[in-house]
Order: sequence, then C-alpha cells, then structure tokens
Amino acid sequence: MRAADRGASRWLAAAGALALGVLAGCSGTAPQPQAKPPYTVDSVRAGLVRPADLGEGAVETEDSDHGSHVIYTPPNSIPTCPYVQRSEDVKVVVQPAVEPVGGNPTGRFIVGPQRVGPSSLPVVTQGAVVFQSDALAGNTMSAVTTESAKCPEAFSVFGGPPSVVGEYKVGSRPIELNGWKGFAQHLVHTSPPEVNPETYDDLVTVVVHKANAIVYVGYAQIKKVGQRADTDEKIETLMSTTLARLG
Repeated sequence: MRAADRGASRWLAAAGALALGVLAGCSGTAPQPQAKPPYTVDSVRAGLVRPADLGEGAVETEDSDHGSHVIYTPPNSIPTCPYVQRSEDVKVVVQPAVEPVGGNPTGRFIVGPQRVGPSSLPVVTQGAVVFQSDALAGNTMSAVTTESAKCPEAFSVFGGPPSVVGEYKVGSRPIELNGWKGFAQHLVHTSPPEVNPETYDDLVTVVVHKANAIVYVGYAQIKKVGQRADTDEKIETLMSTTLARLG
C-alpha cells in the first residue's frame, strides 16, 4: 500500500489528513509539564505525541524494522533532509540524517491511523536523543542545523518504488516553542501524472533542542491535488501541546 509503506519507511514517510479543530480541541488548554531539565529518556518518551493528541482512531507503534524501509535512516539518527538519499540530481553532498555521538535515543515511534489516505488522520513519526550534558546536546543540534541547511530547495527522484518517485520542494524556517528552539522543514512531494495524478504528500519535520535533549517530530498528510498544504500550521499546534507537556 503506497502511503502505509511510506508511513513505516523512513523516520517517516507517509501521510494523512486531520481536521484542525481536532488538534485545537486537544490543545486548547496547555498541559501541565510532566518533565523538566535535565531530561531522561523516560521523561522525554512520556511527553511525546500520543494517540489522543491526534484524535479517535489513532494508534501508536514502535518503528523498529528500519532495515526494510524504502527510505532508511539509522534508528538513533536525527532527520535533516528526508528522501535526499534517493535523489539523482542533488548538486551538493547532504545527509538525510545525523547520527549523534554520546546520546541515548528514545527509539522511534509512529502515531497515526491504521489505514492511511487523504481522509485519514496524519501520520506522526517521532523520537528524541538525550545527552549527558547541555553542551553536548547543543553541539549536536548545531551539527543537525548545519546539515539541514544544505538540503536543496528542490530535487527529483527518478527511480525506485513508485511511492518515492517524483518532484520534491523543500522550505525551512526557525521555530521556538516553550523554550525549545530549532527548525521546521516543509517538504512537498508530487508524483509523475502517470504514477499518481490525484494526491500529493505534505510533510513537515520539526527538530528542536532544549537543555540536554533533542526532539524530532515528522507530521505527514496525503492531500488531494488542489488542496492547500496546511501541515506547517497543524504541526505547530500539535508541537505547542507536546512541548508544553515536556516542560
């Protein structure tokens, strides 16, 4: 299945749609912090996105079988430029993820619907890395930000599974929420008309740092051609809830 395959494929590569009212309802009142620095793997893991944050029908699974993924990144890595490793026309050397040194990963988890499509909930792929010191976390975040800045504004994938073939447009902006600072990278993937003329993939990757932890969350939707790309708005609403819970 095209989207389901991608929901399990990289540190995230699937999509679904979610009504903004559901997220607004979940985050109308900021949750009380359940963790505070210095963070531990357990405290960060407990504060990440939950099925209840997305709405009825959402389930959570651990993304453990990375070796079989269409888009592979190591399970302890932090995303910087999804899909770029499949591209044949990138002019600069850029890595799809950074593997931190000296950090303890939470593991990678997927929250989303059991079946993915244009009318489903989104697919959220998330994880974090916790470090022994704030300085080590800060240095790692600097390396992640530097690598993500190399991600080209556009690239193409000509070969491979039909779910990844097509054109990619990328944009990035800084983000700061509840003392967490980092970037939000917006990627839109359109397939060739002969492969899929009806939908496109709308993915935003947020990577943020605070104290001794780095958290990453990918929020993906499948949108019908002609629909506005709105994942950037929705993930900020979701992250406001999640990062308030993390403290």
